[in-house]
Amino acid sequence: MMGIHINSQNKNTSRFITPFKRKAREKKKGTKVMNQNHQLELERLYYRSYRSSLGSSLGTAANRIHSNDHFEYSKSHYRPQMRFHSTAAASQSLSKSQAQQQHHQIEIHRLSHLRNVGVFAHVDAGKTTVTERMLALAGIVHHAGSVDTGTTVTDYLPAERERGITIQSAAISFTWRWFHCSDFHYVNLNSDNDNGDTIHKTNIGNGSNTKIDNEAEVTVHLIDTPGHVDFSVEVNRSVAVLDGAVLVVDAVAGVQAQTETVWKAMSKTATNVGTTAASKNDHHHHPNYGHGHGHGHGHEPLPCIGFVNKMDKEGCNFAYALSTLRDKLHGANPVAVQIPLFQTGSSSSTNSNNNSSSIIGENIVAVPTNDLTMEHVSNGRFVGVVDLINMRAVIWPDNDNNTHDPSAVSDVEKCVPDVINLSTNNDGDFDFTSNENLTEGERKSLSQIHNAALSSRADIVAALADVGDEAMEEYYLMEGNPSSAELRASLRRATLSREVLPVLTGAALRGKGVEPLLDAVADFLPSPMERLPPSLIDGGSSNRSRSNKKNDRQVEKKSNDEGNSAKIRFGHPLHPSLLALAFKVVHMKNKGSGDGRVVFARVYSGKLKSKDTLKVVTPSLAGELGGSEGGEQQSSTTEKVRTERVGAMLELAGGRFGTLKDGICLSGDVCALVGLKSVVTGDTLLLASDHETGTKGKKGKKNKAISEDDSVDMNIGENIYLAGVASPKPVLTVRVEAESAEQQAKLSEALALLNAEDPSLQVEETESVTLLSGLGELHIEVVVDRLKREFGLSVWIGKPAVAYRETINESIETSGLVEYDRTIGATKLQAAIHLRIEPISIPDVANNNSSSKLLSDPIVTIGSRAREYLGLDEDAPEEELSQASDLAHALIAGCKGALMRGPIGAYQFQNARCHVIDVESEGGLPYLTSLPGALRAAASSVLSSTLSENKSCCSMLEPTMRVEITAPTDMVGVVLSDLTSRRGSVGEVFMGDGVGQSSSMNSKALVHAEVPLIEILGYANTLRSLTGGEGTFSAEYVGHTPCDEV
Repeated sequence: MMGIHINSQNKNTSRFITPFKRKAREKKKGTKVMNQNHQLELERLYYRSYRSSLGSSLGTAANRIHSNDHFEYSKSHYRPQMRFHSTAAASQSLSKSQAQQQHHQIEIHRLSHLRNVGVFAHVDAGKTTVTERMLALAGIVHHAGSVDTGTTVTDYLPAERERGITIQSAAISFTWRWFHCSDFHYVNLNSDNDNGDTIHKTNIGNGSNTKIDNEAEVTVHLIDTPGHVDFSVEVNRSVAVLDGAVLVVDAVAGVQAQTETVWKAMSKTATNVGTTAASKNDHHHHPNYGHGHGHGHGHEPLPCIGFVNKMDKEGCNFAYALSTLRDKLHGANPVAVQIPLFQTGSSSSTNSNNNSSSIIGENIVAVPTNDLTMEHVSNGRFVGVVDLINMRAVIWPDNDNNTHDPSAVSDVEKCVPDVINLSTNNDGDFDFTSNENLTEGERKSLSQIHNAALSSRADIVAALADVGDEAMEEYYLMEGNPSSAELRASLRRATLSREVLPVLTGAALRGKGVEPLLDAVADFLPSPMERLPPSLIDGGSSNRSRSNKKNDRQVEKKSNDEGNSAKIRFGHPLHPSLLALAFKVVHMKNKGSGDGRVVFARVYSGKLKSKDTLKVVTPSLAGELGGSEGGEQQSSTTEKVRTERVGAMLELAGGRFGTLKDGICLSGDVCALVGLKSVVTGDTLLLASDHETGTKGKKGKKNKAISEDDSVDMNIGENIYLAGVASPKPVLTVRVEAESAEQQAKLSEALALLNAEDPSLQVEETESVTLLSGLGELHIEVVVDRLKREFGLSVWIGKPAVAYRETINESIETSGLVEYDRTIGATKLQAAIHLRIEPISIPDVANNNSSSKLLSDPIVTIGSRAREYLGLDEDAPEEELSQASDLAHALIAGCKGALMRGPIGAYQFQNARCHVIDVESEGGLPYLTSLPGALRAAASSVLSSTLSENKSCCSMLEPTMRVEITAPTDMVGVVLSDLTSRRGSVGEVFMGDGVGQSSSMNSKALVHAEVPLIEILGYANTLRSLTGGEGTFSAEYVGHTPCDEV
């Protein structure tokens, strides 16, 4: 989005006019015809003029694209001349199959140029600053906003701008030139899944099929997420709809507490895995173009690129940040694709606003990835990076000390980098042939940069060879040097499979390093076509008998044998039927109707338009009828279905929501909808006309037309829906009271709206008290602040109470059948139960050294003897039995009801399995069938009494936080002593030089510890008092830890 200085070994420095001025000149020139055969010039111009916010001008000299197509200039945009003026005209002259194939190719082309990306980081790592710089470069804003001055686009809430943190995730769309688009082709990749079935997957990589045009842009749907642990629900629901991620890391601190949390969220295979429709027959759900709904195909782990930010900060260390990515993020394999450049003297760099014969300033040094000390650049200034893939040095101007124009750093037009090719001669050294007039200092700088770049580039080849890339293995063994295109394609393949984590670096606040980051988003992160569709639940099938399901499987198997498995299945981006997920809800005044509800949705297949009538399905909550163990979810498939109509569609522009006239959202896109009065987070959106049977008139004709596409499978389940979005459980509860009875009614309405926006916020109202539960102190503070600002309510907040839980430490079992016999009124309730209660644990590989436990809702299972007595299917899972049998439902509900109150402090029971071994009744099965309440009462009574008799086998659990404290070195002893008094468990203590940082950081220490939540309420004020205002801390929930009775 800017003019670029280019230094070449073959030509003198060129200065391009800015796109704002260039657009005005191009308007005067009228229609132009582009020349051909400019590939050499294109290769020289690595950085180019980017799209202007005033229009879609693609530049002049920097955009002379080598192509065999004839281009003409019209309306500020280059377009290839098409043989047909529209897809409809082309389709009329083609056969039906050819027209269908052409339509799919057009859609594949569109989808391959789409990126749904989220920016994730620990709080204060510079994530929002990176986002703002991206928006300025893309032309969305003329000047990059600042968190400090409250002028950001994505942080638009008053509380966000006052506190300088992100509270709500914000979505925004923009376009970016895809310079290396020509390196990638459409490839059909065939692979086998765990069942031995072949999955045909359309991908982008090196291949020989249809080639993407050189003249290309990617559309980026960007979501800026919060970095504070109290708002982690925003991270969870963003991950559920994204295709890729940018992980921002502080160059001084490296990986921090919340960095690990967001990495876990990105690495999960699902946020709320249910029984997928595909799992009923894996063979049936392997669609064409590479997406299958096989068992376990939930939300795939997100491919990710890393960005080490704040390289301008004192104490920065790129190598240390890389080491923390490798050591602290489970499964991460960071590979540096850039190395930083520092200037150690006062000589100016090559990038000035005037042309110069010098291609680089003196005293510029490249820091390789294995330099943990950085002693030779300890007093240096970060000036740029070396692009290891293309062997180019990129150096930005020094606008930090520009006293004549202090705002220059926020103006992208004044932050234009120089690009210097690092050519290699036959001896493997820097080629000085075309630069014989260099000073000795410049020659020394270029030689050092060149050698460091070659060494670090060899590390990339070695890393790719280690993960099994055959081409890179060959280069590694032969000590060869792959081309830029080969290396880039190999990195893309490894990134999409999460085998490597490409890492870039920069200083977003100074306008350095974000252009290459945007290029990396286009080059390395996936399109919707390269992702598996989300898991689907077939709610309609749960009400059918098992014999009918067996018949269905036989029919599906037969259809697969006939070749239907190659068809495009529902949920695939090329499928015409609508499937969308509502992942976020906000309320805005004067938007839409009713309470101003705005729904953010990701469209997986089909298209969504304004005024469409939707079928809305709300899935059951995770853990509503059961918990999870080992990734298995025991929950109900009961869902709420209703019909809603889209009132309008809004543009994605951070906090500025303009109405889109005749809005349409295609597959793979993200949109904002108004007019949906009852939609909440996690709802599935389907087009009502696609799921109507016996439709007539226009709707019937439309469905018939779609069904004529031979490549599309229109066999959609009766009640298909998505698994929804999981929310973290609250750990802190406060009492809330309004000032008057009139305001109490308004408070209830306001809390209901806030709860619809934030599923992690729980509200419990009784006649005498209102309890508000959240994820931490800041979470509650922000809610109270919004009640006052947005609803005009001043409330009184009581003392916080943490969420204690109870669990069982060892297995206990009843002595055979325990009878329950009670008469209520004229009804006799009698049954005998034999059960066993045992502990379960949820493994957490990232916290295997911690004493804290992740919580799981209790699970109820029914043994073979009990199933035989009750006449239940021996092989059916409990959630299916609960739907099919009233007796099974009563038995499970009775056990779960008893586990809602533990024997110690009447807190909820967690991490336990109740196994019903046997059941009997004097009246036999006919009596229990006529009175299921007897079985429910007996199960609840027997389980409660068993736990009370074995109270010593149970224990209390309290929420525990992992804290990260930064304090002056001479005050570490005071901090550690205070943590010990708070029942804290101190872990690692770094004293500055111990973490590989420069000596300037010796005055600061980093303390890691685990402390009960109840002990650190209000800790920020205490820490400031202990450290003279110099100490800071962050905390994240790590689990529940055993504690004494409270």
